[in-house]
Amino acid sequence: MGGDNAPEQIVKGAVLAANAPERDFGILLCGPKDIVEEELKKNSYSGDAITIIDAPDIVAMDEPPAQVLKTKPKSGLVTCVGLQKQGIAQASVSAGNSGAMMATCLMLLGRTANVARPAIACAVPTAKRQVILLDCGANVDEKASVLVDFALCGSVYAEAVMGYENPTVGLVNVGEEEKKGTEVLQEAYQLLKQAPLNFIGNVEGRDLIKGNADVAIAPGYAGNVILKLMEGFYELTKEVFGEVETEKSKEFNRLWDYRNHGGGLLLGLNGVGIITHGRADSVAIYHSLFTACRFAKANVPAKIAEKLAGIKA
Repeated sequence: MGGDNAPEQIVKGAVLAANAPERDFGILLCGPKDIVEEELKKNSYSGDAITIIDAPDIVAMDEPPAQVLKTKPKSGLVTCVGLQKQGIAQASVSAGNSGAMMATCLMLLGRTANVARPAIACAVPTAKRQVILLDCGANVDEKASVLVDFALCGSVYAEAVMGYENPTVGLVNVGEEEKKGTEVLQEAYQLLKQAPLNFIGNVEGRDLIKGNADVAIAPGYAGNVILKLMEGFYELTKEVFGEVETEKSKEFNRLWDYRNHGGGLLLGLNGVGIITHGRADSVAIYHSLFTACRFAKANVPAKIAEKLAGIKA
């Protein structure tokens, strides 16, 4: 029931995934049973890949995140993460209140390897290959040591999920020099130089778009601005150039349309939590489910825990 287009687009996306021949996972739809059943009927779905979990409470998009676990224990969001805690589900996906999703995941699943804070990690397009950008908005006031945690988690993500060998890590900043940026960024630079990472220094916005780093680390507010700016750029190109059907335009659309990449992974959790856009449509939900499956199979949380075990002991 979360998101601007719920429940219609959420259920439609689940049905698209359930009907996909390459699907190799089951889907648990957590929400008011009667509403979900009605939506499944609208989509003419009667298969066995989708199971309805009755969760009658509704979490509003502007609801205080820290209170949701106590005030809406039977909501789809809390129920979904709770199923993962019980081992019934292997990943949780939400297009709803992102703050509530993060808070619920944090409280029920916990952090892995004493990571200070979870971060939203997104695979964003560049001139070379996709870059892992984090944090994309889960935090806004990180300390330098927290940014180092993001870098370590992002590096594992790039290796385990993207298949990047010895991924390069850059710190998003206003210049390339060590002394550029805020005091936090300058301190983070020095800490990153000492961390067991392939750290290449500061990267500016144009460097990120060029794909000069495999992992780009940014404070949450900056990462979110970058992500939304890139999405706005893609939408502007669609308005300016329209639907031009060429091989290059198809590849551009595949890479730059956020819906094709599912949601962002909450890195640093002891589990797989996916936050997708509040405006997600059925295509975004479809890809988010496959993305969640890929993360669960890659067992990213365990790999992060293994890599950080010695470092953060």
